[in-house]
Amino acid sequence: MLYDVILRRDNDSYIARAKDWPEVTVIEKSRDAAINQLKSQLLDYLNNQVEVLQVEIPLTTQTLNPWLEKFGWFRDDPTFDDLQAEIATYRRELDQDIEQQLE
Repeated sequence: MLYDVILRRDNDSYIARAKDWPEVTVIEKSRDAAINQLKSQLLDYLNNQVEVLQVEIPLTTQTLNPWLEKFGWFRDDPTFDDLQAEIATYRRELDQDIEQQLE
């Protein structure tokens, strides 16, 4: 079974977290140690601490995708391209701030 792992470096340590199970987190000095320790803890967690199952929920009404209701709202908005450019600039600034914090 494959699980997504979020791995980040923080100063001289590596922090590994199971994406779907945030309570399974480890901090180790090396990347490999963090990954191996996380695998071990995740295996223990899933086998001994929780039960993973699927349940069926019978819905009485059909649910629609809420994003589809908004689709096309901005097609005639003359400022839409400006908004997209501002969002892109803001994202670049956030990325630069994160990179500076990691240095």
